[in-house]
Amino acid sequence: YFAHHSEICVNNSIFKALYKDENVEFIHYLDNEKNKLIATKICGVNGNKLTCEENNKTFKKDTQPKNNKKKKPKNTESFKPDHSNSDMCVKFGDSTKDSFDDDFCVNDVILVNNFLKQSEREVFNSLLKEIDVCAQKNPELWKLWHGDTHLIADDKINWKDDVPTFQQIISDIEKYFNFKTISTRFNLYQNSNDWKPFHHDAAAIKPHIAEKQNTTIAISFGATRETAFQFNDNKCVISFPLKDNSVYVFGKDVNIKWKHGIPQLPEDKFNEDKRISIIMWGWMDQKN
Repeated sequence: YFAHHSEICVNNSIFKALYKDENVEFIHYLDNEKNKLIATKICGVNGNKLTCEENNKTFKKDTQPKNNKKKKPKNTESFKPDHSNSDMCVKFGDSTKDSFDDDFCVNDVILVNNFLKQSEREVFNSLLKEIDVCAQKNPELWKLWHGDTHLIADDKINWKDDVPTFQQIISDIEKYFNFKTISTRFNLYQNSNDWKPFHHDAAAIKPHIAEKQNTTIAISFGATRETAFQFNDNKCVISFPLKDNSVYVFGKDVNIKWKHGIPQLPEDKFNEDKRISIIMWGWMDQKN
């Protein structure tokens, strides 16, 4: 006999099933079109319960495995607390204070807006004026860098003593972050086409440099551009706009786990605004 589960006479909240060698009573008829015997009104013998009724707690519908294709997405995947460190923690410094007064950890990025106490673009104009004088004295001062994507001031040329604003910026940053500078760089982005490809700083791949440098600090002047970080594992990208006179700092693990760069602006957003960034590499105490 053909027995459809809908003909099993039990409560609809129970998972309807028949089991091997189970005794049942039913009403039958012949389906002439399909030429088969049909069992209807299936129940236990003499009013006794079927096995599926006896095992009600075990065989309820909501305890059966569900088809994953029909599974609805959940807004919460886990209620188990996760105490592992984040891949990046963003912190904000207060430029009105004399120093950065929070813990600095290996996975931290620190942002400080309006770092110096000058009016908008005042430092940018001073830097540009002083470095232009140096370039007039030394036509070889500027050289293309990092795949010819932007310009840097060549440190083989003695220009730093003639740019007092540069020296003062280094001093102010060292004092605020309790930072020991090992090396510096003066970058010039001539317009929005200039950019910086994603890269690790040298300490991430050269152990002898990592012994002396665990921190990167950059200060930006002039045009607002974004600094972007690309995660090694899945290539996801996060970015922060860097306005005039803003600083960002990142620790040892950020340099290892993430690449960083300055994205080029698309053609429809092209502009002639210049940007200067000063990069400092060195040592700053960090917590794991």
